[in-house]
Amino acid sequence: MIFIDTNVFYNAFFDTKFSNSARRFIDKNHKLVTSSTVVHELILVSVRDLCEERYGTKNHTSFKRFIVDNGYGPFEKEIDAVFRFIDARRISLVPVNDDMNHWRETMLKYRLLPYDALIASTCFRNEILKIATFDRDFRRVDFLEVVEF
Repeated sequence: MIFIDTNVFYNAFFDTKFSNSARRFIDKNHKLVTSSTVVHELILVSVRDLCEERYGTKNHTSFKRFIVDNGYGPFEKEIDAVFRFIDARRISLVPVNDDMNHWRETMLKYRLLPYDALIASTCFRNEILKIATFDRDFRRVDFLEVVEF
């Protein structure tokens, strides 16, 4: 079982220098999992970047104002594509680790940003030993193996 981080999905959806690697990896592996936290972050970052590209929003405030005024309609196609992509590849969602003490300890011990600590802690809770990510910070987590692309 391999946990897929947000940046792998992002690179699979958008054309970046890592897109081919991300797409090949996802398409050739079968026991892939992720969490609702990753899907949340993927949608937020994707919609935020598309909003900046299409409508010129430059910061969190202008992005939020755009969503309040216009809703998600302009991005519905992309949001639906995220869910279809995950479903089509049978990528399972594992439960997020809601043990705040473990999450906090993981964040402090491995010097991870909060979202990354939650992902690492979630992997620990679900006995997931491998993570697919382009984020080098996960290399500091001794109970996770970062999968090479």
